Amino acid sequence: MNLTQKQRIVLLSLTNEWQTPLQIANQLSKASENLSDVQQALKDLLNKGLVQINPVFFGLYRLTTDGKTLKDVELSKSQ
Repeated sequence: MNLTQKQRIVLLSLTNEWQTPLQIANQLSKASENLSDVQQALKDLLNKGLVQINPVFFGLYRLTTDGKTLKDVELSKSQ
């Protein structure tokens, strides 16, 4: 699956735990990402089925099984 650089950065920062876009943005370099970039990347990853949104608490995201698999593949490529 082809991801943009921003989508890839956000994907690699996500975990299986619920996180807000602000928590994700704070993990990233201030020079490379801002909150609106993170939110757009999350929407894109959500549409690709790599991220899920919490159905009870709006604004929380985590990786899906497919997202976790792709993250593992991306991490193995970078090593």
